[in-house]
Amino acid sequence: MNRQVLLNSLGNIRFLQGVAEADLTSLADIARLEEYDEGEVLFTEGDPVDCVFLVISGQVALDVNGSGVSPQHLLNVGPGESLGWSALMRRKHRVSTAKATAETRVFRIDGEKLLAICDEHPRFGYYVMRATAAALADRLHAMRLRFLDVYRLQPGSFILGEVEIGVD
Repeated sequence: MNRQVLLNSLGNIRFLQGVAEADLTSLADIARLEEYDEGEVLFTEGDPVDCVFLVISGQVALDVNGSGVSPQHLLNVGPGESLGWSALMRRKHRVSTAKATAETRVFRIDGEKLLAICDEHPRFGYYVMRATAAALADRLHAMRLRFLDVYRLQPGSFILGEVEIGVD
């Protein structure tokens, strides 16, 4: 991919919209384009963490494993979104499995190098962390909805022993 196309592609990703061109240029130096076929796994829960992914096209399903239950679908991540944020939190292991549900193109970005750019360019670092926090909030909301669905709870209630209790 030629340099200008790479910069344009990065600039069109919703996660990066509004980022200064100089920061996109730094990011382009550490971004690698990868393509995944439908059904191909990007990473598996428990894998070591080393990078962040930005989805260009396609869709990725995020699933989590639970003790005694089959893998649970959490959410789908599509064009313009990020996944693999654990690299930005210096987590050691992946907390979900990511699988392409269609032909998918992503930018793979080395986590340590991205953090170094964030440290060198605090405004960019602040932007990346805010965008990551927004993605985390979306993931937490999806997890909450999934939890309610799995346990067939109504919003505003919880289980105490075998009894569902409403909370107002």
